[in-house]
Amino acid sequence: MEDITKLITDVLEELVESELKEFKRQLWMGVKKGVEAIPRGKLENKDRQDVVDYMVQHYSMDAGKIAVQALRSIKQNERANRLESKLLEVQPQAQENEQNPEDPQSINTSGSDELEPIQSDWQRPRGIINRFQEFKTRLLYANRDDIYTPVSRTQRKGLALLITNILFANKQDDRAGAERDEENMEWLLKNLNFMVIKYRNLTGNEISRAVQDFSRRHEHQDADSTFVVIMSHGDRIQNKDAILGVNYNWLQNRNDVYFVEDTFSHLNSVNCPALIDKPKVILIQACRGGQLGGVPVKDCVPESDSWVHKEKDFVCFMSTMPDVVAYRDEVKGSYFISYIVDVFCSSACKDHIMELFRKVAARMEKDERFRRQAKLLPCIERTSLVKKFYLFPGQ
Repeated sequence: MEDITKLITDVLEELVESELKEFKRQLWMGVKKGVEAIPRGKLENKDRQDVVDYMVQHYSMDAGKIAVQALRSIKQNERANRLESKLLEVQPQAQENEQNPEDPQSINTSGSDELEPIQSDWQRPRGIINRFQEFKTRLLYANRDDIYTPVSRTQRKGLALLITNILFANKQDDRAGAERDEENMEWLLKNLNFMVIKYRNLTGNEISRAVQDFSRRHEHQDADSTFVVIMSHGDRIQNKDAILGVNYNWLQNRNDVYFVEDTFSHLNSVNCPALIDKPKVILIQACRGGQLGGVPVKDCVPESDSWVHKEKDFVCFMSTMPDVVAYRDEVKGSYFISYIVDVFCSSACKDHIMELFRKVAARMEKDERFRRQAKLLPCIERTSLVKKFYLFPGQ
């Protein structure tokens, strides 16, 4: 706690008196919905050290997070980002010490502060909060039969396929901002210890070949899991989810598509035996139809048994519900990818993949940018995970 107290104090020392007054005002107003306010009388006419002491007394381990939120509320975004980055360096150890060392389930994963929408000035976090080896050891010891076992003592190990379509034959279809999605997803996957195989601007047939080639990679044999991320325009065709290739044209070239369901076939137990009993996570950023828009841009092998399930250990998380468009900011990229990066950075240290996806959906559901007809909610599809999949970010 001493480190957190010092970090908050150092930032408040940079504020002029008028800014400090606004900061204190945020605290006695409660900063945001769900945050308990500090009584005004305890803050008025108090110096910076007293304010920090009351914050730590009132919010305990959440004091740093509340300070970041208060700074953003008074437009001190640069200081908020700097404080948030420094807190990442000291809070994992503090959080570890506060947990019951005998009970990994005592970790709080449902705090309301974790389920708030990202801000309009969101920037990718500086790093992923790591979980120490002790947590992983305790969790696996207590729940070994219910968790996909990692092959590494420290981190997950595997390959990730990342396909991003940005430039199209029809320039009007170019996906401005998609390069930011590619950058953010590559950064996230590498920080989760996955080796990223990356492609850009593929036709439907090229996407299919890329996924098939990926399924044949020898590295899967020594891996414990895999990710496949595909980002492009999309639609519902023949009542199936389709990714549009870069040469797709509704009038002249309707066949330039890749059906999402083919990913399951390419990676199933028949075509990719190296991934039997290993979690396979599929992330799709694309429209799933044309219903309702209105925001910026549319994106539209084990020996225990001689028989195995043809398709098992999959989970597919899609950026929107069936028949609905997905949205992307032309500068910052898609909202879906931004939420995934933000949630994974803060919560992959303690939550399994299904809980991470739930948090993404819960936060997006509250996002005030998606009002009235312009609703956006991600969707989990075709799940066959039989255990909990923890990512165990490294140290």
